[in-house]
Amino acid sequence: MSRLITGVGTTRPKLSLATLSLVLFLTFLDNTVVSVALSSVQSDLGAGVSSLQWVVGAYALVFASLMLPAGAVSDLFGRKKVMLGGVVIFCAGSLVGALAPDVQVLWVGRAVMGLGAAASEPGTLSVIRHLFPDRRDRAQALGVWAAISGLALAAGPIIGGTLVGVWSWRAVFWFNLAFGLLALAGGLAILPESSDPAGRHLDIPGALLGTAALACATFATIAGETSGYFTWWVITLYVVSAVAAVAFVQVERRSANPMLEVVDVLSTSLRLTDQFRPIGRPCSTKFTE
Repeated sequence: MSRLITGVGTTRPKLSLATLSLVLFLTFLDNTVVSVALSSVQSDLGAGVSSLQWVVGAYALVFASLMLPAGAVSDLFGRKKVMLGGVVIFCAGSLVGALAPDVQVLWVGRAVMGLGAAASEPGTLSVIRHLFPDRRDRAQALGVWAAISGLALAAGPIIGGTLVGVWSWRAVFWFNLAFGLLALAGGLAILPESSDPAGRHLDIPGALLGTAALACATFATIAGETSGYFTWWVITLYVVSAVAAVAFVQVERRSANPMLEVVDVLSTSLRLTDQFRPIGRPCSTKFTE
């Protein structure tokens, strides 16, 4: 059973949505904001091409791998707690990155930031579901969520380029720290707490398999850019990812407390396919005449 603790955010859901947007913008921004700073990092820290690859990749790897279990943890122990705890971790990683004396420490900072982002991002959708029980209002809020995530990805290179031009690559991390503290303050003051703890426990097998599937696929995709996608160990990682994904689906279908409702996801996909199939038929007929 869902539990929602009332507060400022429950009576002013649009204000809560704006605060969630800050957290969301922060986590998605860092997928792209660092890319334009790599040449500056290379000249300042003497990093090679493969080292620069993991300045970006360390964040993406940890972020993608841990989002699923982080979402389950937030459902159990409180979405606001986990989300804002993730923001604190993100800020700590930003500080490490800003002060990094070499590229190895920068990797650590980026990985810590990825951990914080993984803890923060899943809760944004869950909180929206509780703040907007009306389906129409929720659809509009989800539209804002999608727009903010796209805007953050697009704005990353622009913001990063401006910061590097004005100061240096370290300015990107100081910006992240300042923006993260702003999101943290807003979240503490405004967001309500919610959770779904009743009769549930953490699905450990699902968490391990889901993390393994995502981590192997993400690592192989990043490393394959330089090592080659037909390298034996890259192919092996993809195979392990596929096996783990199949096992994950089987475990989730049998779990009393699944991390992901596989049946619901599949049924939703089938319904969407049925809805769009009539749209595709006239188009295909038209083009084959």
